[in-house]
Amino acid sequence: MSSSADRALAAQWPKRTAKAHAGASASVEESPWKRSHTVILMAFIIGTTIEAYIYSLPYIAASWAAYPRWFIALLSAWSPLWLLLGGLVAGPLSDFIGRKRTFYFTMGLYALGGIMLALASSPLLLLVSLSILLFSAGGEYQNIMVAVHEMMPKRWRSAVAFVALNFTNLGGVIAAYLSILNLTSPSYQRVVLGITVLLAVVVMFAIRSRTPESIMWLESKGRLDEAVYELKKYYSAGPTKDTVSPGSGPSTWFRIAVGALLGWAYTAGFSMIVLSLGPYFFPKLTDMFIIVSGVVMFASGFFGLVADRFSRKSVLLASSALTVAASLMFLLLIGIWRENVAVFWAIFIAASVFINIYFLAEDTLKSEIWPVNKRGMYTALVRVISLGGSIPVLIYASTLPIFEYFYLGLSVFSVGLVISVLWYIFGLETSKGMSVRIWGG
Repeated sequence: MSSSADRALAAQWPKRTAKAHAGASASVEESPWKRSHTVILMAFIIGTTIEAYIYSLPYIAASWAAYPRWFIALLSAWSPLWLLLGGLVAGPLSDFIGRKRTFYFTMGLYALGGIMLALASSPLLLLVSLSILLFSAGGEYQNIMVAVHEMMPKRWRSAVAFVALNFTNLGGVIAAYLSILNLTSPSYQRVVLGITVLLAVVVMFAIRSRTPESIMWLESKGRLDEAVYELKKYYSAGPTKDTVSPGSGPSTWFRIAVGALLGWAYTAGFSMIVLSLGPYFFPKLTDMFIIVSGVVMFASGFFGLVADRFSRKSVLLASSALTVAASLMFLLLIGIWRENVAVFWAIFIAASVFINIYFLAEDTLKSEIWPVNKRGMYTALVRVISLGGSIPVLIYASTLPIFEYFYLGLSVFSVGLVISVLWYIFGLETSKGMSVRIWGG
């Protein structure tokens, strides 16, 4: 979208400030694609891949021993619990010390958790090592969600966000595949999975240390000389005339509610359909559920390459409606698919596609609709609500028979559909090359 279009849309909003940016951020948004953007994208892809890899570990670990059902339920809630705590710390921290310094903090925890996982020899040590890994994964994923909007040209911002977040699907596949390769020895599985984390940390550090600090964040802190220095060093460019005037969209509380409930519907619904369905009802199929859904989701996620051509509101609404439809099929055809496994897999694959597009749209939305200086805090807030709210759902789901289990899943996704309708009516368009700096201070 052109700068004139940005101004035209901003003019429709109540103005809170007319303060101009220094121009370095404008240069980042208007920049052509450069080598630095490729390096940044690689760093984000590896980060989201390892985040999902770690998110899947508690569900895979449920098959390592004959654990009681309450412990399996605890493992199911372990991922969202520690992910939200990591994001809760990393969000405000990244607003305070910067996006890049927060990365170094999470990398140190990654290394510690990987070593402890490889050495964990008891359920208690397993929980501790997983909590450290999940905490760091939640922090790094939070950091990526924030930074992707601030470090990419607006022409490709949505596409990069969709593609980078899509690699979360690959992480779960890798973890499940490594688990299947080592089915004969749970202790060997732990060692392989832990060492894999350490190797990923080395690669992530080597790449991410070659990326800039968020220039938008530097400008929001008044560190204009540093912003210009980073711009010249990594983008070989200088400040340019800024034509974007910050405005205000829907109220902050409306945006918080929308982001939190959209994320809650995805987190609880996805966990029920893909991750906890195996441990609760089909233990021998847990790894297969993760692999099949991960491959299907990963393939469908390359829709992100053309995501910016479509309205974000329309994509969110359509994907949430189709997700509800697929969830309904699990209930309506339960008598058929329990006798014919091909019917089950057909519904499961369709649901995986729709859930993934919904996930990419809602995760991108809930991290882009904030002012730069508070993007970390607000993104963390909506993630804490959505992840925390999924925990009682997952624990309650462990007590249900299979029909009621799928009915609960349908109810959860229906909430996401209702919120998508509300955003479609009252929200603002954030796709099609829209400047992320349009959101007011």
